[in-house]
Amino acid sequence: MHDLWFAGKIAVLLKEKIDEGAGLKQITVNITLGPFTHVTEKSLLAAFNMLAEKEGFKNVSLNVRKNKAVIRCNKCMTSTEVVKPVAKCPKCGCSDFEIGNTEEFVIDSIEMI
Repeated sequence: MHDLWFAGKIAVLLKEKIDEGAGLKQITVNITLGPFTHVTEKSLLAAFNMLAEKEGFKNVSLNVRKNKAVIRCNKCMTSTEVVKPVAKCPKCGCSDFEIGNTEEFVIDSIEMI
């Protein structure tokens, strides 16, 4: 369900941008999915392709990357990528930390050629 919502956000933005750049040969939308989203690259691409066909988008591709979770320790100030849940800083053992890269979905940029 989120994949269709994300694809819809991309489509709305593209409608605005394509009007500005009529005659473009290729459009690439760079997207970042957050580490805690349940949307996969495959499901987002499938949802977008379905909307692209309905909306008549041509020569549009998605470049999707997945962000990793990062914790920033408030004691030692170290930032560390984590691949599984943690209860303390892997470097100093402190349990006072912030979680970064929590955005579920970000449109980073649109490349229009």
